[in-house]
Formats: sequence, C-alpha cells, structure tokens
Amino acid sequence: LVLERKIIHVIGTGTIGEPLIGLLSDYREKLGIDEITFHKKSPLKNDRSKVIDLLNRGARLAVDYGKENDFKKLGMDPDLEASESIKRASVVIDCTPKGVGHNNKVKYYQKFATQVKGFLAQGSEDGFGKKYARGINDSILTKNDKFIQIVSCNTHNISCITKTIAFDNNSSNLKSGNFLCVRRANDLSQEDSFIPSPKVGSHDDKIFGTHHARDAAGLFNTIGEDLDLFSSAMKVNSQYMHILWFRLILNDSM
Repeated sequence: LVLERKIIHVIGTGTIGEPLIGLLSDYREKLGIDEITFHKKSPLKNDRSKVIDLLNRGARLAVDYGKENDFKKLGMDPDLEASESIKRASVVIDCTPKGVGHNNKVKYYQKFATQVKGFLAQGSEDGFGKKYARGINDSILTKNDKFIQIVSCNTHNISCITKTIAFDNNSSNLKSGNFLCVRRANDLSQEDSFIPSPKVGSHDDKIFGTHHARDAAGLFNTIGEDLDLFSSAMKVNSQYMHILWFRLILNDSM
C-alpha cells in the first residue's frame, strides 16, 4: 500500500501568499499536510528576511529554472524548480496579482491537471474556474472540480450580508441591493499605490456599477439566483481594511 503525500504549493509571497504559507507551515501537522512548498519569482534583497523566515518554519522554496544561484547569493536556498513543484503538488494555491493567475493556468496548470487534485486562485480572477465563497455556495462544489476562484474580500462581504439578511431557507427574498465599498489605499506590506486623499471610483459596468456587485451576482448565479445588485467604490488614504455601506430592499418582511 502506497500512501499519497499531501503537498500544498503556494505561488506568490505577497500580502496573501506570505501569511498563508506561514499559517499552513505552522499548522501543517494538525491539518494533516505532509509538505508546504512555495514559489518566489524574483530574488529581491528586501524579501530575503520573510523568505528565510518561511524556510525556517518548514516550507520549501521553488524558483524558476536558472535563477537558483541568484537566490543563493542572497542567502535563500531553493531546492525545487517551479514547474516541477506544481506537478508534484496535491493542491496549488495561486496568490499572485490579478491576471497572473489566469496566465499561470494557461501556461502551467492545465498541463498538470491530471496529476494535481485542484487549483485555487483568489480575488477577481474571472474565468479561472468556479466562483466560491465559504458559506454562500458550498453546495455547488464537487470532487471533480479542478479550478476554483475564491472571490475577493469585498465580494465575500457583499455576498455574506445579502445571504444573511435577504435569504430565507436558501431562497432569495431580495428586490434590490445597493452597496458602497470604502476601501483602503494599499496594504500594510505595500509601499506603492498610496493616495494623499479620498478617491471616488467610476461605474465601469452599466448594470452592476463596479466589479464588486458583478462578482457577487456571478457568485449567486452558481446557486441559480439572479440578483439585482449595484455597487460603488471609493479609496481612502488609509491602510486599514474596508467599510461597507449597504441598503437592501426586500420583497417581503423579515
């Protein structure tokens, strides 16, 4: 009897990737995971301390072919190659910026879909796979799903509020929903994209306003609900997380 090793491979060491790798490494045994590996694209001196910290916590570093020596010069020791680390994983979690995950799917993931049990991407990666948010559409997941898009934080927030207030026995009681996402300018770990004053976003979508309501509507579509949602967004000169203003109009009283 050959027991299959459970290997989680995380791609990206940014705002989401780094804490996720650390969390999985610290709770590896309790979660029943045999190994945590992660991919770092560029050998940057500023990232040296966090990569070494992840290695010390038990994660293994994978880099692109030919970049091994560049990482070693900075004291970061990779022992896996990028494509090989995907191929040997049980599950791949893509934590790269918007658009990169879809490119990775075309370039790597589809090639190894028979060996890997599943691929997860986060945020607004439309077209990557089945949209999912915990507690919203768990029922639509199957063992045959290969590609899952875990929707963004604001999509989670809009969907959670909508389902909590406007649903009864998993059936929608919503006439319409309006949301304003007041968002932080950048994350604590980021040095760029900061703004000196509040900035109001534009309504790029004629039906939904901003992509936040569109993504939430797409999430509810997976459970057969076609909801009237509209969102606006603005960024404020802060690094604290989001505030969500909302107005829900129901067909019947609660």
